[in-house]
Amino acid sequence: MRRIAGVLWHPRSTMAALVAAPSWLTTWTCVLAVWLVPAGWLLSTGTGRQALIDERVRQVEAFGGRVDDAAYEALRLSPPWTTYFTSGGRLLLSPPVTLLVAAGLGLLARMDGGTLRIGAALAVSVHATVVLALQQLVATPLHYLRESLTSPTNLAVLVPGLEDGTMGARLLGAVEVFGLWWLWLLALGVAAATGRPARRYLGRGLVVYLGVAAILAVTMALSGGS
Repeated sequence: MRRIAGVLWHPRSTMAALVAAPSWLTTWTCVLAVWLVPAGWLLSTGTGRQALIDERVRQVEAFGGRVDDAAYEALRLSPPWTTYFTSGGRLLLSPPVTLLVAAGLGLLARMDGGTLRIGAALAVSVHATVVLALQQLVATPLHYLRESLTSPTNLAVLVPGLEDGTMGARLLGAVEVFGLWWLWLLALGVAAATGRPARRYLGRGLVVYLGVAAILAVTMALSGGS
């Protein structure tokens, strides 16, 4: 728990300590609990289940698809549970992504002449997801009150005056405030292993993160999504 708190209040020294003495099992258990328990509660409510169906419809229509009455009834009878975990930035919390990021961090450190062994890379990757778990604690009650699974913490929500369906709205809608925080923590972890400035790795992370956001926005625009 001390390192979980350290990620939020003393991120630089905490990440350096994790690289020197890796530890991740307890934190990962806590993070996954925060990922799953709010989901279980929200999707057990009628409001949450309806929001789940609406989110799936929104995803289909965003890429130019259409949901007719028969398809909507099928969604109502068999709610698409996986939609919850692939929306609102929650995919970044999934174990496969956490492991993939850990492997990427190790490779990134090696490219700069540093050493970030798999245990240390996994410790950095897992502890960086603490802020993504915090995002879910913030978002879950807002999902219920707003009756929507659309992220309340993406940049499009925080920038007033954007018209829905525009390229700007699509691009900013794919960028999470907590996702940017997550990238900063990952950069601190790699910097602790290589001795190079964290901004070097933050810049590379932003290129990838914003690049994916841009690809999604362009794909939605080209597919005629709403």
